[in-house]
Amino acid sequence: MRLMSFLLIFAGLGTAFASEPHDGHLFDQGHAMTSRSERADPALDHMKRLLGQWKVNVTRVAGDKTNTATGRAEISYMNRGYAYQEHRQVDSYDEAGNAENALGFLVYDPSGKQWGLGEGSSYDETIRIFNGDATPDGLLLRTASRRLGGMNITRERLRYRIESDDVFTVSVEHSSDASDEWKTIETRRYTRRPSRAGIAMPTGKDYGKPNTDRAKQSTEFDFLIGEWTANHQIKLQGNWIKFPASTTAVYVMDGYAILEHGWNDLDKNLTDAATSILRLYNRAERRWESLYLTNRRNSLLHFGGNQEGDEIVLHSFATHRNDPLQHYVFHDIKPDSYAWYGETSTDRGASFSKFWIIDIQRKPAGPE
Repeated sequence: MRLMSFLLIFAGLGTAFASEPHDGHLFDQGHAMTSRSERADPALDHMKRLLGQWKVNVTRVAGDKTNTATGRAEISYMNRGYAYQEHRQVDSYDEAGNAENALGFLVYDPSGKQWGLGEGSSYDETIRIFNGDATPDGLLLRTASRRLGGMNITRERLRYRIESDDVFTVSVEHSSDASDEWKTIETRRYTRRPSRAGIAMPTGKDYGKPNTDRAKQSTEFDFLIGEWTANHQIKLQGNWIKFPASTTAVYVMDGYAILEHGWNDLDKNLTDAATSILRLYNRAERRWESLYLTNRRNSLLHFGGNQEGDEIVLHSFATHRNDPLQHYVFHDIKPDSYAWYGETSTDRGASFSKFWIIDIQRKPAGPE
């Protein structure tokens, strides 16, 4: 994994949704999130008609059964105006009446000249990353997986189609063999609703609260919740560079996940540096999954790991034996402080050297 040069507060649709929200107030300092940063690539504007609050009609196909549901979403700027963020909630997402709470980062990477979507879902407790290109009316993004360890690769493509300023659709298609036959498994139709002032989805004024239905292991990262100051030491071109930063972590996706925003001014050419990290525990895979975005590269990173003793050790999911290894280790975890370091190995794990060290302290509570 490379050195870490590492959307949508719910709009109310009535009484169908939980009366006591679990999401916290979101923090993304540095810019009003009403326009993209003037430093961001203008190509980001290709999808700016997605901004706003939406009613969502969802059609899902599973085998010979079709399920329809309604939900709500909001799409806003994030990472100090360098990307888009969607928060989406759909009740009765399946026949059993289970809900889906999703959070996604939609980005344009100017260095790779490609679009990317990273999205976490409480329904299957996974994070997925898509990448692809702009089309005249939206985006065409792709990903692939080998389901259940089988031989066949399931290819997936996701299409955004903007019909007007007030309507767009997202379709998800699967192909599970070597042919080019695709089957639509989900269609979401977004219809604009009048915007409400402030944070429209049900969010707490503090940092939210965990959902009582989440995985037991999800408590392992609860120490992140709150506002923090951090002192970084990072090794660049053989020299250690020190700089301060601020971070905030809140409960999101109806209390199933944790979202962190971070800010620093290390680079004088990027005085509004920002990162965002979504953390979600996947019960089926028995591991933490993390989705990372920085406005230094505007590329997405998917990684994770597990608690090991009194530490949490994260790493890239897809590596080969001869690849450089990198670990990201949380340790010395206390109520008002914790520490974090990154280390790398070029000898197949026989030895490691640190390239990033962070000490984090909780910000004192402000006046009431």
